[in-house]
Amino acid sequence: MFFKNHPTLKKILIGLFVFSWVLLLAWSFHPVRVFTRIQIAHALGWHSGAMPRDTEEIIALQEFHPRSQLIPEDPQKPEKPGFPLVEFHGHIFPSYKDDLFKEMTALRTGLFIDLALRTTTVEKYDALRARYPSERLIIFPGLNYDRLKEEGDPFQKMADDLEALARDRGVKGLKLWKDLGIFRKYKGEIIPLDDSRLDPIWDVCAKYHLIVAIHTADPPAFFDPIDEKNERFEELARRPEWSFYGDGFPDFRELLAERDRLFARRRDVQFVALHFAELAHDLGSARKLLEENPNVMIDTAQRIDELGRHPRAVQDFFMKYQDRILYGTDGPPDRGKAEIYWRFFETD
Repeated sequence: MFFKNHPTLKKILIGLFVFSWVLLLAWSFHPVRVFTRIQIAHALGWHSGAMPRDTEEIIALQEFHPRSQLIPEDPQKPEKPGFPLVEFHGHIFPSYKDDLFKEMTALRTGLFIDLALRTTTVEKYDALRARYPSERLIIFPGLNYDRLKEEGDPFQKMADDLEALARDRGVKGLKLWKDLGIFRKYKGEIIPLDDSRLDPIWDVCAKYHLIVAIHTADPPAFFDPIDEKNERFEELARRPEWSFYGDGFPDFRELLAERDRLFARRRDVQFVALHFAELAHDLGSARKLLEENPNVMIDTAQRIDELGRHPRAVQDFFMKYQDRILYGTDGPPDRGKAEIYWRFFETD
């Protein structure tokens, strides 16, 4: 009844309603929003010059590479480490062509431990040693998993291969990769880290005082869904094969629990839990690991990004456990990478 008596008002309201929806539709376009804001800024006197109109409101995460505008008052970039180094977590890849010992000297590295995962027999060890005869290189071989395809007791055979390397070639340690516990299988079943069938291997390690450099799991984000809540989304979206989320993979915490049960059961073996024991994000658990397991040390390889998220707590941790943390960079001698580590460890 009201609008029948006021037809003009009705038309005005309908027009305003339609106009509001047109404005909302227009506002959904980024160029319109930019143009409008610029005009308002000019009208209010906030800006009198030309203003950018071709900016992108949304860019892909992998295309975001900002240039820091921070100008440190006292930039600290060490040109060399303050002390001679032992590279505990090194790798010499088949593609490596540089002069290893020359590069080591340039980086003030006295000893280089090559975690040679694929060096699993005396013959393979001899071939690698022939390339690098210097005592400045220490080779930690891997387990001969080819034995898992054979008849008989493959675990004892792997232990025998390791003993031959320790007895006849004097190797000082063993490298274990993350496949053990995650996807290394025997007769279709994943081999748990604390599997008692591995005891012959630990017996050899104890007998010859071998250091076991063990890589277990990866950062916990690798075990979470690759979605908007994953802090390593960009990395895992680009390399989804690095993800251990889903059926068929063990849980992150269960993996660490298996490893820790092994540490506790084999006090006669010296372990180094690589990559900061995958606890660089959780210093409380790292502290507990070291306090409860006197036979365990940790290394720094590829985890200073995690450590850098809580630098003050990390500094206190390093001061307290300095005799149980080993330097490692996870690769061949590399000045660019080494300088990042030197700066992280030796500057404020």
